[in-house]
Amino acid sequence: AETTSSGDAGVELASWSWRGHRIGYRAAGPKDGQAIVMIHGFGVSSGTYRRTLPALASAGYRAYAVDLLGFGASSKATDVDYSIDLWSELVGDFCDEFSPKRSAVLVGNSIGGLVCLTAAASQWGKDRERAKGVVLMNCGAGMNSKFLTTGNLIPAGFRVLFTFFFAIFDALASVRPLAQAGFDNLATKETVMQTLKAIYVNEEAVDDELVEGIIAPAREEGALDVFLNVLKGDPGRGPDEVLPLVRCPVHMIWGDQDTVTPIDGQAAYYGEWFQSQAADPELPHVSLSMVTAGHVLMDDNPEAVNAALLAWLADPPPP
Repeated sequence: AETTSSGDAGVELASWSWRGHRIGYRAAGPKDGQAIVMIHGFGVSSGTYRRTLPALASAGYRAYAVDLLGFGASSKATDVDYSIDLWSELVGDFCDEFSPKRSAVLVGNSIGGLVCLTAAASQWGKDRERAKGVVLMNCGAGMNSKFLTTGNLIPAGFRVLFTFFFAIFDALASVRPLAQAGFDNLATKETVMQTLKAIYVNEEAVDDELVEGIIAPAREEGALDVFLNVLKGDPGRGPDEVLPLVRCPVHMIWGDQDTVTPIDGQAAYYGEWFQSQAADPELPHVSLSMVTAGHVLMDDNPEAVNAALLAWLADPPPP
């Protein structure tokens, strides 16, 4: 690991080499503390855990927030096929590097939640018992929205409709000038700020630091290729396929006003399934906490999320 600088509140900004690629991460807390490894969602970075890291560190945990390959301060690799499985391998290798003797608690927001769940369900997490627990924060259902064409919980009629839609999307995205123009329009301060404010409850939390943490990596060479690779790729196995394979305790913290991965309502195909898992008496290791927040809940309402997270970490159910 190569520490590059120190951030606010004792947070270290560092990088680590994985399979020849730079992986950026943030770390805080005593090095002998229980490792908590946190993974962000699509298009953002470890910066979304800026309000979580100090709280965990103050409670005595060794907290890490990792930039997935292709995002944040990590390399914008154009020679890999991005997938939930690839990122889950990154999580496992990171834990083996930085917490080799103790199992780690994995925390993930949006697709980061599915990455953590997949890592916990793998041979690394299950057979080697390297995952001590998983916390899902507004867990996503796939690497991209193509889960709408493959997901078991999506009505068949909608799957057909979305298959047609994504066939058109993939064709348009293959036209490089068109894709570049669309990406350039998205990666502006105004667009990013508007988008974030639409999925946050507390709009004041959407500040220049957060926005710049998204725009700066998008300016790097290879960022467009990563973006297209992820959007056009295989969405992977859904949480309904992965969660039953996980043996460690799983806690879900959900924003009650999340419109991206809603917990209830007409489009909450997976949200309602997650609720059913938490309510199932045969799954005592699966639980759910609700907070007032949008999709990026740990940055939107850090007080409530940190309280729920710390309470569960202090007293998790047996596996």
